[in-house]
Amino acid sequence: MNAITPAALGGGLKDAVVMVTGAGSGIGRATVAALARAGALVVASGRRARPLAESLELAGLDAGRGVAVVCDVTDEESVGSAVDTAVSEFGRLDAAVNTAGTFGPTGLISEALHADASAVVATNLMGMWLCLKHQSKAMIETGGGTIVTTGSVASFQGHSGSPMYAATKHGVVGLTKAAALQLAPYGIRVNAVCPGSTDTPMLRELYADRAQMEARARRAPLGRVGLPEEVAAAAVWLAGPESSYVTGQALAVDGGVTAGSAAPVKTSK
Repeated sequence: MNAITPAALGGGLKDAVVMVTGAGSGIGRATVAALARAGALVVASGRRARPLAESLELAGLDAGRGVAVVCDVTDEESVGSAVDTAVSEFGRLDAAVNTAGTFGPTGLISEALHADASAVVATNLMGMWLCLKHQSKAMIETGGGTIVTTGSVASFQGHSGSPMYAATKHGVVGLTKAAALQLAPYGIRVNAVCPGSTDTPMLRELYADRAQMEARARRAPLGRVGLPEEVAAAAVWLAGPESSYVTGQALAVDGGVTAGSAAPVKTSK
């Protein structure tokens, strides 16, 4: 997979070693399943062992093709150990899809707690940096690979509910572009997938009221929230050889939210 040529595009991610962070639920779990269908060997990482095991089981990955690794992306030793486990289990790391993230508490910036804001930065931005650091190191040693970060529609616009979430997601896209430039000579591509409102446990927790969820659906020109599987499909495409000439990009999977206004067009008859 490291030397990607047009002739190799048909092979996809079959037998590629792919690490997924935040793999215990939501987009991460859907990504594990999508990678399993693509024939990849999957290292599922996250903070809790049981959800990771469930993700691998739901994806039909046995011990020979999937491994669960407890990992806290805010802790460098933990991230380094998870990457080392991937390499020791399968001999290399071909790709990574980093979905771990947090929204953090909502509310006025004037009333926000420093500790809460710092926790969002530690997970969404510094955690992504740590993943890029250790994943790219492993890939450089074996000749290249691909890394997919996870941004958000809040990578392109503000979010009144959580300014720090928007700030970190803007930062993820900047980090992705800079890393893509730096790592291109080593055969490593880096791109971001940027979901809009997606039907995950985090979204359902944020918008528990049915009316709120319906409002999120109406916000998208396509008239609904996204599915984790739809975001996972985009992430897997970015991780695989079919996107071999794509790097430094931020792909919005948002039902058209960032395209602009979706006011109805009046027609005359």
